[in-house]
Amino acid sequence: MRKVFYMQLIERYLTDAVLGFFALLSLFLFIAPLVFEFNDFTQDIVAALEYAIVLLFVLEYVSGLLLAKNKVGFVVDGWRVIDMLIIISALIAFIPFVPDVLRHSPVFRLIRVARIALLGARSSFALKLDNNSVDLSTNEAVIGLKVLSLGTSGAQFEVISWEQGLNRLRSGEPDWLFISGLDESRLASITAAMGVPISAVQGLFQSTSPGFDTLEHFSTFFVRYPMPMVPGARLTRTPILLVGTSENVVVLSRDHTDLDEKVQLRLASIDTKTPKMVRATLALVSEIMSAYTQVAESIEVTLTNLELAQSRLGDEAFLARTFSLRADILKARASLKHLKSVIRDLFSGKVIIAGASPSDREPFHFLADDANDLYDDIDDLRESLQGLVDLRLNVSSFQMNRVMRLLALLTALALLPATVGGLLGMNITDAPWPGTLAQIAFGVGVGMTLSLYVFAIKGWLR
Repeated sequence: MRKVFYMQLIERYLTDAVLGFFALLSLFLFIAPLVFEFNDFTQDIVAALEYAIVLLFVLEYVSGLLLAKNKVGFVVDGWRVIDMLIIISALIAFIPFVPDVLRHSPVFRLIRVARIALLGARSSFALKLDNNSVDLSTNEAVIGLKVLSLGTSGAQFEVISWEQGLNRLRSGEPDWLFISGLDESRLASITAAMGVPISAVQGLFQSTSPGFDTLEHFSTFFVRYPMPMVPGARLTRTPILLVGTSENVVVLSRDHTDLDEKVQLRLASIDTKTPKMVRATLALVSEIMSAYTQVAESIEVTLTNLELAQSRLGDEAFLARTFSLRADILKARASLKHLKSVIRDLFSGKVIIAGASPSDREPFHFLADDANDLYDDIDDLRESLQGLVDLRLNVSSFQMNRVMRLLALLTALALLPATVGGLLGMNITDAPWPGTLAQIAFGVGVGMTLSLYVFAIKGWLR
């Protein structure tokens, strides 16, 4: 365990930025003998520094290899091959009796600096590939229409055709449909079958914020369903529109998701004595709530990891992560704000569910309490993130104040010898006063010492 700790310590402090600095230093050590004439002792010091830098490269490579789970993949990785070439080229130059041509090979250690830039380019390129792959999968997901109808048992869905779904809506018999992969060209057909204006469902393609509307004989509930989210990933949502009339409940989704499968599993846990229209709606809202609960848990884990890693992150990287996390929190918070209002109205009867009595709506009362608690949790995460950002800004401001105090100190100290030198001139041998150079230097030293004491008393040296 102690060996692992030391290796992790090496990986933590011998970062690419640190080794890049030493790569530049090795370049300067290579050029220095060409510019200055060194004696044997100085040349030995330069050689020792060269060996020390190579040792740092070796330590970083060996520790990374031992910590790697896939050691073969680590060795054959293109970037690690460059690391090995850097080490080998440096060691070859230090072998005695090597021709002078090979002794110039330490220049290859500059590849380490190029590696830092290439790592940044590779990361941004990989990010673009990831985004493109997500976009492609999303575009593929909307291809193909899927229509599900709640069976007579009220416990599972059955797949039906688009025309069958429209006929069921036109028949006037109570039904609960789940339609995914819907495109805008089909809106006119389904609104005509339900007897609602097309403007009531256009929000599925045009609305940007969650909400609900209640008119004379129908209600609409628009919400964004969060896709499965792992800690550190961004929040993605797809629009879901529920339309309830006195006879039917229809759920419309532009994309194919796992929501229909989760709703079907949820139906098995709801009392079968509850009317199937209420059961299906309760299962739908419960699964949306469950999805946002998982989002809150993922955001909390991400925030905790950010708190632990914030000391190792630069200001730009830290603020970039907090900005993305804050955007996800605000999205989830806005959705939950409207969701809890809709659940409350489902309980009160403002949102229509066909054939639902006040007692049938009782489960929505408990769900509304859960929605309020989840909204408070998301709001607490927002405040925690804001507190973390404020702490970072205060620390950065404090460090900047320390730098400014240090600059003021150096300026004040440099002012004394500069002023004295300007008044007395560069040569005091023929000056018309008895002061010597040692005396003047002593006076300047006393003034600088007293100035340091004043700064120390003020606390500017802390």
